[in-house]
Amino acid sequence: MYKSNRYITLLIITALSPSYIQTSCTQQCDTTCSQSKNLFLPRAFSSYSSRTLIQEKSVLQVESDRSEWNGTLSVDVEYMSNFGQKCGTCKNIGALPFWSGTNTLTIGTNDGKAQLDAYQLGMGNIAVDSNGIGGIIELNPSIQQVGADVLLYFTQYKNQRGYYFKIDAPLGAMMITPRLTELVKAKKNNNLTTSQVTNDPNSSTIEYAFDTYPAPLNRPETVTQAFTGDLPIEMLIGYHPVDISLLKGRISSCCKQTTIRLSDLSATVGYNVYATDNSIVGIGLKATCPTGNVPTANYMLEPIFGRAGAWGIGGEIMAHHKVWQDNKQSRYVDLWLQAELLHLIPGRTPNWRSFDLKANGPGSKYLLIQHYSTQYAIDGSFNNIQDITAGSLQPAINLTTLPVISKIAAEGSVALMADFHYNDWNFGLGAEFWGRTHECLAINDCSPEVVMTTSRINQYAVLGRQLSAYQINGIQNALQTFYCEPAAKINQSQDPATLIGSVATTLTAPTSLPAGIKDARISTNRIPSDLNEALDIDGAAAAKAYTGKIFSQIGYTFKEHRCTQQYQSLVVQNIPIIPIMQYKCGA
Repeated sequence: MYKSNRYITLLIITALSPSYIQTSCTQQCDTTCSQSKNLFLPRAFSSYSSRTLIQEKSVLQVESDRSEWNGTLSVDVEYMSNFGQKCGTCKNIGALPFWSGTNTLTIGTNDGKAQLDAYQLGMGNIAVDSNGIGGIIELNPSIQQVGADVLLYFTQYKNQRGYYFKIDAPLGAMMITPRLTELVKAKKNNNLTTSQVTNDPNSSTIEYAFDTYPAPLNRPETVTQAFTGDLPIEMLIGYHPVDISLLKGRISSCCKQTTIRLSDLSATVGYNVYATDNSIVGIGLKATCPTGNVPTANYMLEPIFGRAGAWGIGGEIMAHHKVWQDNKQSRYVDLWLQAELLHLIPGRTPNWRSFDLKANGPGSKYLLIQHYSTQYAIDGSFNNIQDITAGSLQPAINLTTLPVISKIAAEGSVALMADFHYNDWNFGLGAEFWGRTHECLAINDCSPEVVMTTSRINQYAVLGRQLSAYQINGIQNALQTFYCEPAAKINQSQDPATLIGSVATTLTAPTSLPAGIKDARISTNRIPSDLNEALDIDGAAAAKAYTGKIFSQIGYTFKEHRCTQQYQSLVVQNIPIIPIMQYKCGA
């Protein structure tokens, strides 16, 4: 009876392995662990050589009456989820956007005892305990990935030299639930006044001096609210809207973010350079298309399905060898190898990343910065400059989130499996290794957003806790100081500079400023105009990553039927969960 060479493989794989998102802690730009990185770049759904091996081997192990162009059409359904993360260590995905090296942050003031100064989030000067801690937050995201991998594979000859080709179309989704928890809730400060800002111990209390800082009613109630960017916008005060909401680098509220894409559509053309009745070795050229989604940097952790919009160019090796067979040919052992190596180059744009300020350290993307502009005469003459004035506040991340060009020198995986057959049964045991080199980032200078940022970034100054003007006895901007703190950290800065005199009589600015406090009207004290000098570009790049696993396969083939069926199951890291059905139907 003639039997056609049409195969359909249905495969369900569950990989519940914490190692699949493991990243190296030894990169040149990582002090201890990957930190202050707002992008989690996972292993692509299409990069599993073990799955490809299982899908394509049915062509060579199932009998066929065709002498040329045998093939298979396989559909793999796979589900993955992070689990077993070690809380409080860099092995938790939540440690990536934080700058503590773990998935927790302590909240305090500007004395450096905590890891985040709540003042920079618009909460004011919060109350702290004797250790300088007023709150603790934890980011423990839940990440799932599910997809169907459709593989079309044809080989010219099964036991002779010849050409082969593959088309792989992965369709799936990634879901991220942030799960931000305030283990100890920091309480916002509702004071509008501050005392003892002068060198006179008897000076009266001065009104809150920063009219562009949110008033108590408009301050975030919690750190969670601040990180979601869900802040009310105050009315205009003068010409300045008081709104320091995060536009980039937010944590999605309690909602799950989902991305559904057809990603890394790939094609392989190869040649079987060695072939016998018992062995075959094929070498192919492979290219993947940037059909997945690209980072937008709107959130600290956003779902990326695929290789973040990158092209992949490289090659693969596939091999099979029957190492043993008994005299009755009822028992035999096969060895299978599948490996690929790709170079990832820029693809879809724009690809966005958020950067820390190079002079201010990890986490500085969340520091407050103030805009300074030059005021001119009423007639608009550029030759009659009146003054340089301080403007509105915003988090630095709103300005330092830019389009980039991303490259990864090499990404590869290799899977090796031994497959024992006994009559209609088979049992396979294998191992897989995957790795990726350090990402190379560069600012996309051709982007209009970068051109605009370059032209105005030097108009912004890092404030720390310094003030540009004071309200005295209800008089707005009664004393202008124009102070900034170029080297302020996200958790450590100086208190406002001490004024001279008394609020009740004469109050003036100090003639000599403490070290680190500068005049923001001088351009060299503001953020540098050269983006490579201003931004920590290397610090935002994804670290090298690697992972490995052990997998197994158990199957049974009904060979005596007109429509041959093969039932198999796969064990991923010793978890038996995979049913497989293969059909070979005759005319």
